[in-house]
Amino acid sequence: MTRQKGFTPDMRPKLINDMVLKIEKICKDRGCQSDKELIQRHVERAIDDYVKEWYEVSLEAIELQDGDADYTTDEFNDEELIQEARLRVIRDLYEDRPQNMHQQIAESVIKEMEEPAHG
Repeated sequence: MTRQKGFTPDMRPKLINDMVLKIEKICKDRGCQSDKELIQRHVERAIDDYVKEWYEVSLEAIELQDGDADYTTDEFNDEELIQEARLRVIRDLYEDRPQNMHQQIAESVIKEMEEPAHG
């Protein structure tokens, strides 16, 4: 099976590691000893939300580049192309994160750690 639309490497593992380290430092600087697994869950959720929000834009950009744009990505079902669009969003996020992304994730981690444990 060949990839027709190009191949973007999966940067997700590197992105997760990088973000976890940065968020651990933010938490530590704020006097909060954080759980790496908890941080990783928050990071993965934030990445998933970001990809969900932006992958259709990436998909349309790929289609425009290929001259196939019809702006009906809701009905688009080429799984390989959809995966490529998601990988590009993750790569772009790895290269250039929103300015306050680490801070927002750190705050959600700290907030969860301060909540009394239920269970």
